[in-house]
Amino acid sequence: MANYPAYVQRLLAQAREEGQWYCGQADAAALCFELLALFPDHREAAELVYELFCDEWLIYDNRTALQQQIEEWDDRPWQQRRRLALSFRFMSRWRDQAEEFEPNDFIDEKSPADVAELLEKGRDYLLHTYCLGDDEGANLAWGCFTEAIQQTQNLRQTLLWVGKQYADLGLFADAAEILTDYCRRFDDESVRRLLAEVRWWRDNAHRIPWLPPAGDGTRYKRMMALIDPAAPGDDEIIRHFRSKADWPEQGAPEMALDPQVLNLVDAAMSLLDEPSSSEKVMVDWSFLDTDDGQPGELPAWAKKMIERFPSHMAEDIARQHRWSRSIDPPATPPRYNPNEPPFISPLHDEPDDGDDWFNESDV
Repeated sequence: MANYPAYVQRLLAQAREEGQWYCGQADAAALCFELLALFPDHREAAELVYELFCDEWLIYDNRTALQQQIEEWDDRPWQQRRRLALSFRFMSRWRDQAEEFEPNDFIDEKSPADVAELLEKGRDYLLHTYCLGDDEGANLAWGCFTEAIQQTQNLRQTLLWVGKQYADLGLFADAAEILTDYCRRFDDESVRRLLAEVRWWRDNAHRIPWLPPAGDGTRYKRMMALIDPAAPGDDEIIRHFRSKADWPEQGAPEMALDPQVLNLVDAAMSLLDEPSSSEKVMVDWSFLDTDDGQPGELPAWAKKMIERFPSHMAEDIARQHRWSRSIDPPATPPRYNPNEPPFISPLHDEPDDGDDWFNESDV
């Protein structure tokens, strides 16, 4: 067993203390990521992040926030990746902590000027993958990014910019690869901290407790057959958007793997989708497979949105979310830290109850 400094246990104890209160889990997890930046193999810190994320009110809040962007019955793989990306951005405190280590102009979103055109083009391709599930976009983006990395006079900022794009869009394996390369070349405490967080999400993406089970799109197709049989499929949408964009006639070459290797990879990935016997099943997702595809009662967050907007917008909200299913809040009330005042939402005159709606942040 590794002999860690005494402050490690103090930080873990602090994380457990902060993580017991409503809305305290993200800050508590940030303490664990600080430790993982210093001690990447610290299993207790990594497991504590998962324990913090199993808080029932945190699960409810994140399910509610994600549902406003993606229906829980949408089991297309690329939508699961979007859920991961959004969850990462909801929970991450990296940017707040990075300001303590680096000047603001180093952690902002601007790409290095000398290769800005290449990087922005790559980012546009990557957004095709994120927003449409167009995996060819990821191949083309990688080509742009590698060319930019080879040409730039500012390798430090370029690597960080690329790594952040992959992290923000839920491509954690790619982000970890880029940021690991960065940390080999440069000594930056804030980036080691980001790398620790990205690695954790890469390794634990399969067991984030507020995410519905990963799927292959079968459930989505069943629901859409009931909701709108004439709705265009993903392939049709991808072709439409490619025709509107400056898309190469021939995409980047694809890697070819032996079928036996592919079967081994598929078998290994399927094991990740199943919770181990030691993990708690926090949400009963069986309702997703029994959904009748009929409009139902609006979720609480949709009703609150309707109250805030003019009548013509309220009608659009009700129509848009009539297939969003209600999510029951936990039976026990949230536990507020008695040493801190309750959070007051600017949209309410009462303590926040976790139902405030979120819009997907700019990426």
